[in-house]
Amino acid sequence: MASLELMRLWKLAQIDNSIADIKHRAASLDVGKDVMALLATLEEEEKVVGGKARALHSEVSDLELINKGNDDKIKRLTKDLYGGRLNSPKEIESFEKEIVMLKKQREKNDEKLLELWEELPPAQAAAKAIEAKIADAKKTFAERRKSALAKKAELEADYAKLLKARPDAEKLVEKSLLARYEGIRARSHGVGMCGVYKGTQCAGCGTNLPTRSIEHLKDDRIVTCEACHRILYSSTGAI
Repeated sequence: MASLELMRLWKLAQIDNSIADIKHRAASLDVGKDVMALLATLEEEEKVVGGKARALHSEVSDLELINKGNDDKIKRLTKDLYGGRLNSPKEIESFEKEIVMLKKQREKNDEKLLELWEELPPAQAAAKAIEAKIADAKKTFAERRKSALAKKAELEADYAKLLKARPDAEKLVEKSLLARYEGIRARSHGVGMCGVYKGTQCAGCGTNLPTRSIEHLKDDRIVTCEACHRILYSSTGAI
């Protein structure tokens, strides 16, 4: 069993290691950044695909409205032409020419409408497909965000508990050893002490420990990993 001094430092290190782990996990929370990127791509695609469908629909509506207006006008002109209201041959000729012109315009519009009616359904289907993908992406993002916020709350609660427990653990560690530990921790991403895996490896970086380090650990000496330079802790000390 390790010495009391190392055990006290290890208790503090476990708190600090947990704090460092929480910080890492908080920074790595999945808040749906990939989904946001996908959503941005889909929305740009929708501007093109959906824009085409909307433009076609608008053109169809405009032409149908024009045709309706022309049809109404043809009815009025025809009624006036054959209703006995017109007496002047010139006026009759003018009405006849205008009716012919409106009918030709109607034929031209009908030809264009036939083309548009063929293009519109697939364009609308493509737009609908993009809209469905956008809706799915938004749903996924909302779910990811909700999960991340819940996990963040858990991490914050654990973090607060560890910060509260740290001062008492710190007081028990000998000052010179604490200073050495804090120096290592400051240089090593908040982790100043690591356990020993299977009695032969640094649990922090995975480096195989030399025989002399293992022997020194058994003698309860302060041993650091030659690779990551963190203080090592082994439960199989001299005591």
